[in-house]
Amino acid sequence: MNAPLTATATGGRWMVDDNGETPDTMEVVYEFPNRLLLTWTLHPYGRPGYDHMGSCVIFQGSQATMVTNYSRHELWVKGKREENFQRPAQSIPDSPGHIREFLDAIKSRKPTTCNAEYGHRLTKGGHLGNIAFRTGELIRWDDQRERVIGNSKANKLVTRRYRKPWKLG
Repeated sequence: MNAPLTATATGGRWMVDDNGETPDTMEVVYEFPNRLLLTWTLHPYGRPGYDHMGSCVIFQGSQATMVTNYSRHELWVKGKREENFQRPAQSIPDSPGHIREFLDAIKSRKPTTCNAEYGHRLTKGGHLGNIAFRTGELIRWDDQRERVIGNSKANKLVTRRYRKPWKLG
């Protein structure tokens, strides 16, 4: 998927008592093209009813819910777990681990599966959610220009000012 069109967020720092700035409990609603809404939830204890999965990702659709983490995959239909659910085929191979893959890429000169371009696209949604949280506003994103539309306060959070002589491309 491409970057979201909009993001809005709420949350707070309620579980951890330290000098951190990022919320430990957060809910972000993203709007993607074709009216696809995605809700991302961060909560230290996961979603009620799926506690047995530990840290997991929940894909909730109109017909079913898929709950997954690195080792378990469950499909729930109308509140009942499908006992014969098979893990979907993977589109990328299992990683031997970030460090091993990085060292192998140095030797072979081949890109890693999680290269910088992929990482940029993948983390963009998270950054936009954090910007929406910090501004307290719905933000509209122009992915071509990589700018927030009509919100100078939010645009100041898209990148940081670099100390001289450092600059980004």
